Amino acid sequence: MLQAFDEKDCVYVSQNIVVQKLQEKLREKNYLLILDDVWNEDRQKWESFRSCLSGIGKKVGSRVLITTRTKKVASTMETLSEHMHHLEKLTNEDCWSIIKQRAFGNSSFPSELEGIGRDIASKCGGLALVANIIGGSLWNNRKKDDWLSIKDNNVWRSMEEDGGVLRVLQLSLNRLPIPALKLCFALCSIFPKDFVMGKEMLIQLWMAEGFLQPFSETHLEMEDVGDKYFNALSSYSLFQDVERDPYGSITCKMHDLIHDLAQSVSKSQTLILEDGSGRNIPANIQHLNVISNKGTATTEFGDVPKKLHTLFSQIDVLHSMSTNLKKVRVLSFCGADIDELPAFLGEMKHLRFLDVSDTKIKELPKFITKLYHLQTFRFMDCYRIERPLEGICDLLNLRHICFNNEKLMPAGIGRLPCLKTLQLFVVGQQEGHQIKELRLLNQLRGKLEIRNLDMVRDKEEAMGARLSEKDAIQELELVFGEKYTIQKLQLMGYAESSGSEDRCKHDEDILEGLQPHSNLKGLTIEHYCGKGCPSWMLETKNFLKNMMFMTFDKCPWLESIGEDLSTATCLKKLTIWQCDGLMSFPNLHGLSSLQNIEIGYCGQLKSIGEDLSTATCLKELIVKECNGLMSLPNLHGLSSLQKIKIDGCGQLKSIGEDLSTATCLKELTVKGCPSLMSFPNLHGLSSLQKIEIHRCGQLKSIGEDLSTATCLKELTVWECNGLMSFPNLHGLSSLQTLWISDCGRLRSLPSGLPSCTALRTLGISRCGGLRSLPSGLLPSCTALRTLRISWCGGLRSLPSGLPSCTALEELDISNCHNLISIPDDLRRSWSVPNPACLARLKKLTIGGFSTELKEFPDLGFIGSHLEDLTLIGWGEPGERMLDQIQHLTALESLEIEDFDVLEALPNWFGNLSSLRNLEISNCKSLKHMKAIQRFSKYGRLCIDECPELKKRCKRGSGPEWDCISHIQIIEIGHKESQWAESSIEDDDSEQQVDDNEQQDDDSELQVDDSEPQDDDSELQVDDSEQQVDGQADDNEQQDDDSEQLPVRATGLRRPFVAETNKIESNKRFKN
Repeated sequence: MLQAFDEKDCVYVSQNIVVQKLQEKLREKNYLLILDDVWNEDRQKWESFRSCLSGIGKKVGSRVLITTRTKKVASTMETLSEHMHHLEKLTNEDCWSIIKQRAFGNSSFPSELEGIGRDIASKCGGLALVANIIGGSLWNNRKKDDWLSIKDNNVWRSMEEDGGVLRVLQLSLNRLPIPALKLCFALCSIFPKDFVMGKEMLIQLWMAEGFLQPFSETHLEMEDVGDKYFNALSSYSLFQDVERDPYGSITCKMHDLIHDLAQSVSKSQTLILEDGSGRNIPANIQHLNVISNKGTATTEFGDVPKKLHTLFSQIDVLHSMSTNLKKVRVLSFCGADIDELPAFLGEMKHLRFLDVSDTKIKELPKFITKLYHLQTFRFMDCYRIERPLEGICDLLNLRHICFNNEKLMPAGIGRLPCLKTLQLFVVGQQEGHQIKELRLLNQLRGKLEIRNLDMVRDKEEAMGARLSEKDAIQELELVFGEKYTIQKLQLMGYAESSGSEDRCKHDEDILEGLQPHSNLKGLTIEHYCGKGCPSWMLETKNFLKNMMFMTFDKCPWLESIGEDLSTATCLKKLTIWQCDGLMSFPNLHGLSSLQNIEIGYCGQLKSIGEDLSTATCLKELIVKECNGLMSLPNLHGLSSLQKIKIDGCGQLKSIGEDLSTATCLKELTVKGCPSLMSFPNLHGLSSLQKIEIHRCGQLKSIGEDLSTATCLKELTVWECNGLMSFPNLHGLSSLQTLWISDCGRLRSLPSGLPSCTALRTLGISRCGGLRSLPSGLLPSCTALRTLRISWCGGLRSLPSGLPSCTALEELDISNCHNLISIPDDLRRSWSVPNPACLARLKKLTIGGFSTELKEFPDLGFIGSHLEDLTLIGWGEPGERMLDQIQHLTALESLEIEDFDVLEALPNWFGNLSSLRNLEISNCKSLKHMKAIQRFSKYGRLCIDECPELKKRCKRGSGPEWDCISHIQIIEIGHKESQWAESSIEDDDSEQQVDDNEQQDDDSELQVDDSEPQDDDSELQVDDSEQQVDGQADDNEQQDDDSEQLPVRATGLRRPFVAETNKIESNKRFKN
């Protein structure tokens, strides 16, 4: 679960820590947890797991969905019968459809086989897996006898018995045409169930085990044989979830029953030990995988099997397995917690595959150079190693060398005649590192990245790489140096004064000499300082015919990539990024395969081609920070277009007149286009789900018609001060989110809004011209979860109907300084305790109204379940609010703003036992803090724009300091000074802030380190979200996905969230 949030591997530390982290991630959220294919029948394990789930979140509404193939699991989990859903088995017709598809695809099949095929389908027991496997085993087989042999096999009689399905699946293995295929299939059982296997990795393992012997009548390499074997196993449906990346790299999984089948085929020669539990290993084991899900561990073994060929381990097992490893062919410690390799590994003469990727190893030992049969050596992500291993290129049988740390580039790579995989080559001036090392490596395949091309002297030297002879390379990255120094220029023979002209000429010459083979599918050119593209790209006939992906990145002086790319008929994605000198764009006419165009940070580019009408497969168009761009090409006819994203194009005046043919368009985003004056017609966009329009100051209207956008879910419009009208939203029954902010000339909300009955979030902020809200809006919004109406200075009253919004979880009505009345239904509803409309309310922001609003309901109506409250004063009614909240015992966060006459916090403040965050802002008269002496030491106190209190809370000397010094996190004047200091209670030492971050000595951050904290916890201060008057700093463009609705100008923005051990931030304190 935790890994699903972080999108990275998580090391298991303890159950309590995992639960704590999940609590942080799921705070105030419902979750749906899906446990697929559960086999656990141990009630004690389930009770332990259920206890963890109850600790993660107590919010009502979370659900757990479980799939299983046994009723006993459901019984173990005490599933109620009404919550149990039994899936029906497939019909015979369904099974026949699967068999027919797997055997013949879309081609025709002999009619005489249909009856036999239907009989076989009837024997599959309604199981899709069986039908799939049997159909795969008959792939492209039109022999009647073969079909009959399966139909009449006696094994079908065991279908209903235990293990019967496996015996039926064995039929497919018996039909494998080559005996070695069974060995390859059986070896896959060394991986745990549901493991994602890479095709290249599998082939390298099969090769190391000796399973890939080239056919005598062919000239195939072992890798080619492995490719055929993989395809054969796939065609037999023994692999599932087969995925291919754009360059041909393939991954797959095995169904768990197929995994069981692989284990049965291996005849108990494969063993997986989980969590490193020590035990004796059976003598017949040849393939062993030791897995740990609990971080660092060691395992003590008994006698190691003498026939052990394969050892995978995530933990340190070598200290107890120093004997009987001489026959091992495959050794993988990928991700293991080891920092060195023992010397006896040098005696493993049969070793053909070695993987030490992602370990803590600090150096590659010399004895590796004695492993003369080594075929594959992988040391990816080994960043603790500082120097390469000398002599590695003497291993003449080495075929695959995989690393990504450029410090580890071995010298003399050109001496490896069998080399097939070299993903990275780093050019240097020393012998053995020059680009000529690539000259004879014509068997290279897959991906090749060449770095430091600035170290190549001239065109002739570049031509020495002979890239045009390497026809198996699919993806090529050519990376020049990031910076040219005077020393580098002199080293290359250029005069110090030659400057940019020589740099440009040098790069152009080098790139000209690096012509690759026309089989290339992907080309990336990075940090190139030439002005134009090489002739082989622009003039060589058919060079681009196979090109699918082309990228130019950080090429600051590049002016053109040619006039015509029409020969790149297979091109799917074109990316041009940070090419600030780019002035012209090629003609894209005829690129019917093009799916993605991404252009960013090309400041001088004025147009993007002339015609995209033939790019009928185009799905995404992304243009960012192209300030010189005046117009976009005609987008008419692009029926496959799904996403348009335009951001930071300061001179763009229009984005086309008509998008009506873009019927697949799902997302339309236009940001930071202050010159944009017109918006295209959006009629007919029935697939549109999201519209974002931000910072388009001259835009006066948004299209003409949205009535056909029946799938629209999100509409946000921010900082469009010229906007005067909205299209009619009538009939948008799918709309869930509507944010409108900083639209000062907008006089009314869009018509038809009351018909948007699915609306869950409605935010209206900083719309000073808005005089009223539609009267029928709120009664229809029964699904509304978040309502925010703030900083609307022209608003004098609220609409009726708020009591109908019974699903509200967050309500913000604040800083509408001309608001003088509230509707009668709201007054009546709030006059009784716990009104229905607030039954789910967790967060409330209220106040900042006109002083003419004299009567306001007592806040006693708020239910005690409220967790987050912000009170903003507005004269006498506002001042009274503070004494009306002492019943909110569940309150975790409280903000108090603009209470002008408040001199001391009420004594009952200490009764708010759940309070962890207290923010006080702009309370000019506040002096006394005695009431918070019982405030949690693990909490956070923030004081801002309170001049009297700031003086009295001065660290160590202020009269109120003793009242607050026990609190873990204290900020004083944080917003004013943007500086914080940390101190440790009962310790004279102070953590020093980096010199470049120190600003104001009066601001203070106090931290109590008396409690033990995690070693990895960091004390940080985040003021990246601070805003003044609700406006983001113009110099800091927010990331697309991080923008938030502008907030109160005088209110605190919560610069960071207080936690016991960690404060999220972008500033770090150092001891």
